Amino acid sequence: MIHLSISESHLLCLQWSENNGNPFLLSVSNKVLPKPLSVLEQSENEIISVINAGLHLVREDIPFEGEQVYVTIPDMFTNSVLVSSDEDMTENDAWDFALWTIQQRWSTDSKFENFGRSFSENSNQLFAISISTTFTEPIKMAILELGGEPIWMGTESSVFFGLNPDKGCTVFYVNKNGYNYYQYSQSSFQNGIAKFSKGNWNFQALKGSDNLQDVFKGQLLVAGSLSEKRKAHFKGHRIKQIVSLTGINYESNILPKDVKEENLYVFSALATGNVKGVAINFFDQPGIQPYNFVKKELIKPLETVKIKSSADKRKTSKKL
Repeated sequence: MIHLSISESHLLCLQWSENNGNPFLLSVSNKVLPKPLSVLEQSENEIISVINAGLHLVREDIPFEGEQVYVTIPDMFTNSVLVSSDEDMTENDAWDFALWTIQQRWSTDSKFENFGRSFSENSNQLFAISISTTFTEPIKMAILELGGEPIWMGTESSVFFGLNPDKGCTVFYVNKNGYNYYQYSQSSFQNGIAKFSKGNWNFQALKGSDNLQDVFKGQLLVAGSLSEKRKAHFKGHRIKQIVSLTGINYESNILPKDVKEENLYVFSALATGNVKGVAINFFDQPGIQPYNFVKKELIKPLETVKIKSSADKRKTSKKL
């Protein structure tokens, strides 16, 4: 299996295998893109050309033939909204309203595909996310041309949902002034900015609620290690710190020197979680995608049966 991580300036590719649920990292390739994607001013042809050039460099280190490929992109490459519907609105009405909201906030002439998740069983909310067609079909076709099988593509933050699909999670990214957070569950997708000051949490919700109980829902994850001072922010809450490559077997000299620990948080969650059917998949058809979590089936080792030799089976003849 392959994880292809696309950033503004790099393609990070990690190949791993899995033995009865235990991931083993096989190889890593980190390539600088010919041009940063941010300076291409949404030129579709240039972006595709740059990514394809990077993929061919990666292929020199890691072959794609016969491999299942998972792709992640930064959340900032997408636009998304969480809308609430009235009682008399159908799901289609809510979907149209969400797409209208995206268009009003981020008006553009570029081509986009829209994906979503309805939470009608648990609330009246609907989530919609929009991504440029530059990052969907062309990347899917490039993977196929390299002999790979495109399985899943989504945002970096959504990968963490796969670590606890049943109860959901909130992942905190540490920054200089506080935290960016993303909350995923079967009842809502939310995100925002969090700060801890004078013994209290303050939330600026970009989507969803700014209530502490709503943000601190499900499993609490922190991407990276916390200082002792930062640990005090979460006093009274059980948190899990995502340390790169925890739970993954690998050889000590496999990582290139230019790959930093923070570059591996998403891969660590991907290789140890269950993202397919849980997080929104940009390789699937656009539109509303249902939650469809199927647990990985572990292959039980075959029972060892001792077979008696023919000599053991042979009866001893009586002496005459």
